[in-house]
This record gives sequence, structure tokens and C-alpha cells, in this order.
Amino acid sequence: MHLIRFEWKGRVSVGIARGEMLVDMEGVMDSLAKRLSWESDFPRGSMRRFLDLCLQPGAADATAEAIANWGNSDNPQLLFHPAEECRILAPIHDPEKIICVGLNYADHATEGGRKPPEFPVVFAKYPNCIVGPNDKVILPSQYSQQVDYEAELAVIIGRYTKEVPEEKAYEHIAGFTILNDVTARDFQRQDGQWVRGKSCDTFAPIGPAMVTLDEIGDPHNLSITMHVNGEERQSSNTSEMIFKIPFLVSYLSRTMTLVPGDIISTGTPPGVGVFRQPPVFLQPGDIMEARIEKIGSLINVTDGRSVH
Repeated sequence: MHLIRFEWKGRVSVGIARGEMLVDMEGVMDSLAKRLSWESDFPRGSMRRFLDLCLQPGAADATAEAIANWGNSDNPQLLFHPAEECRILAPIHDPEKIICVGLNYADHATEGGRKPPEFPVVFAKYPNCIVGPNDKVILPSQYSQQVDYEAELAVIIGRYTKEVPEEKAYEHIAGFTILNDVTARDFQRQDGQWVRGKSCDTFAPIGPAMVTLDEIGDPHNLSITMHVNGEERQSSNTSEMIFKIPFLVSYLSRTMTLVPGDIISTGTPPGVGVFRQPPVFLQPGDIMEARIEKIGSLINVTDGRSVH
């Protein structure tokens, strides 16, 4: 499934993309709440809450049945909207955690003059960074002139996860999306660590959908590219990851509890602007397009204006 968040006529909903139509899954959730005696006052438009709700007893079978019958006109709970009339939003807008893995492609480490790491390099971004497809990425031009792009495959956690073994890691994953790990390189250099340079407002575009494992297949065999103004800057395959996804989920869950909606961004391949000769950084009006096979394209335009 391609699970999405979208806005239609001012109302934000969680849905499923089906061809040219979007299925409003909150109608399904209302129906399930009645059938399974759940409380139905859950927050609207929250993928995180949707994932949490789908873990309740009986939810998986009931949701599968509702989706299978999505075209049944006798079911008034299901709502259908033409995709062209909807604005696609970030699939997760309120994660508890955004956990990123640095230097997870050997060629990316090498291009920066580093040895591939022995253990995962882990850092955080924060929810203030999140924007969706086609949203502006604001360059803090008054403070940074070295903002860079990074196309990454992101994992979205679907279950409460603590000390999970690698062989069970996929059972705890809700799906996959694209994250552009936008970075102020001069902030990284000034600070000696990465958090500020990674966590400026709008520095984590994600989307366009959360795609479930049954459609992804092997997440370590997906082409990944970044184009800026139509020029290919990054081109690789997720098979080149040093630390694979099951290991990362297990490794992180040893010391922190992962919860539904948490995002793990798995690192970027070579080709980032800072290591090009000469370095090339983002300018106002640049069009970034991160593409990952079986997920789609995440397009964002940079803007030099203040966020406020």
C-alpha cells in the first residue's frame, strides 16, 4: 500500500493512493471503531495515531477487509477523492523521534576523506524540520551559505520496539519513504557536531507516501538518486548500505524504545554538494528531486526568505 496524508477542502486525512483516487482511511477507522468498540475520538490526520490504532486487537483483519471492499458503494464510511484535487502532505508530521545514520554508504564516507565507520554514526533531527512534497525548503541565508542535499531511504516504525533481534526487525516496520537530509555544512564545521546543521526549520522534506514492505520487496535493492535543477547529483543503490536495516532497527532498539511513527533515515550515497569539485551548495529557487525506486519522487524548491 501507498499510505499518505493529504488535505482535501481544508480537511487533513490519512489515506491510501489507489490509481487516480485517494481512499480516505479515516472513514475506515470510524467503521472499525464502531465494530470493535474502540474509542473513536482519535486525532485526525495523524499517521502516527493511525499506525498505533491499527495495532489494536482485530485491527489487521478488519482493516484488510475494509481495504479489500474499498470500492463497495454500499459502504458509506469510505470516502474517495480525486488525487488531483488533493494536496499531498508529509506522511508523518509529528514523529516522536527522527534518527539519522551518517556515513552509511562507503563511497560517501570515502568522498569525504573518512574511513567507513565500524559502528553506526547516529544523530538526530527534530520534527520542526519536516515538510512535505512540494513544500519550500527555507535556506537560512543570513547565517549559512553552505546548505546541501542528501537523498535517503527512511524507515517508519510501526510497532513499539525494544531490544528486537535482527530476524524480527521487519515485523516492527510500517513502511518506507524518502527523506532529504538537508544540511548546513558550515554549521557542522563550526559546531564540531551535527545537530544544529541538520535541524534547521524545513530541513527534512519527506514523502510522498509511506510504502509498505509487501510493495517494496527487498529494501536493499532500490535505486536512489538526487537531481538538482534536472542535473543528476547522486545515483546509487540501497544495496550499498554498510549497516542494513534489520541491524539498524535492532541496534537502536537496544538503548531506546522505538514507537509507531518514529523515523530512521538510513544515510545518503555519494555525490553531495560539499564534496564536489568545486563544492556546489543550494541557492534560492533550486529544485531538488529525490527519487527512490518503488516509492516515487520527492520534489522541493528552496527559498531564501525567512521562515517567519
